[in-house]
Amino acid sequence: MSALFSNARALSEQNKSMLVEMLDTVFDNLDLTKTQRERIETAYKAVGNYLASCDHPLLEGAQIYPQGSMRLRTTNKPLAQEEFDVDLILFLPNAAYATREQIVRVVKQHLLDNEVYKSLVEDLPRGLRINYTGDYHLDITPAKAYDLQGLHGHPLWVVDKHTSFKESNPEGMAQGFDKACSMLPVIRKAHVFMEALTNRSVTELPDQSKKKPLNRITQILKRHRDVWSQQDGHTHADFRPISVVITMLASLAYVEVVKSGKEYDNEFDLILDVIELMPHHIETNFDEIFITNPTMKPENYAEKWNRVERQEGQKYRNAFYAWHRAAVDTFEHLANANNQGVDNVFTALSWAFGERPVIAAKDRIIEVVNTNRSEGNLSVVLGTGAITTAVAGKASAASRVVTSVVPVKGNRFYGD
Repeated sequence: MSALFSNARALSEQNKSMLVEMLDTVFDNLDLTKTQRERIETAYKAVGNYLASCDHPLLEGAQIYPQGSMRLRTTNKPLAQEEFDVDLILFLPNAAYATREQIVRVVKQHLLDNEVYKSLVEDLPRGLRINYTGDYHLDITPAKAYDLQGLHGHPLWVVDKHTSFKESNPEGMAQGFDKACSMLPVIRKAHVFMEALTNRSVTELPDQSKKKPLNRITQILKRHRDVWSQQDGHTHADFRPISVVITMLASLAYVEVVKSGKEYDNEFDLILDVIELMPHHIETNFDEIFITNPTMKPENYAEKWNRVERQEGQKYRNAFYAWHRAAVDTFEHLANANNQGVDNVFTALSWAFGERPVIAAKDRIIEVVNTNRSEGNLSVVLGTGAITTAVAGKASAASRVVTSVVPVKGNRFYGD
């Protein structure tokens, strides 16, 4: 790797481990709570079952399943005044010869016929939104089967306001992301993850708490993008990189790192490598840019980067590289703050990821430290200034201490 992260890479292993623990604690507070997940899942299942029960021929055999961050386990709690965006595919196996207008009209009318949904429905360029009162909404994209066989996942024609239909394969992309997640680099630890798959008209929402390194890295980068794009005086907010662009580039970079066989002493260096390699996976052909779905090549996630009207394409490109530079600067800033004390690290984390989850993380860390201190489970490693928790006579979760505040929770970067 290059010297892109010179300060961050120069940190001691102890300090890198501490920063990973702090990041993990922050993002614990950005995961869906059990109550939020249950509310969203209840609403999602109700809509799916209602649409699947319609007796109109176009909706016969309808299947609904998640796409996007819910499917990929990369959902973050939204910033203030924003809602969870739950993206759903409504697959219509009997709509092969239907037009976009026919499909949208039938689906919308069925929703309008329902007392619960009729006042909540909103048109979208690619389907319909159900705006619930609260912190989430459901975006439903109707789709029909794609007419080319042999592709992985679930190739589709999804409705589109501008072109009638667009090629898409969100499930194929998600399966590729899952495969990438299952490729674990060597970081001196091993975990086993199990999940059950079922065949239903309404597919279960993936458990958002089961994180693997790539899930968490993507979650970190997306949150950074959200906060970065809303900072005062920002010129790139309207052109910020969309989530699927960040997700795909992070996935490709992660796979490159794992396949290289590089071994790590901590996850911090893994995050740095993924960020550094992301731009290397942007494809160009003459003046066009491509970040494609490997399971549906016509689906270019960077299609807006090629717009010529009002130089919009160039603005999208500039915004991505500005965000990427900011991500690098954030981890360099965290490294510099680390040398000035833990309170400065929390300040740097707040600037990068938002004040609320960082305050919650700091409170949690203090609570754990105080609990372990009262139970006599804290000890200092001589010569290092590190505090550890004693478990069955062994030291664990070592973290460097500059002040009395130190993360001592077990590192769950790898999930349960």
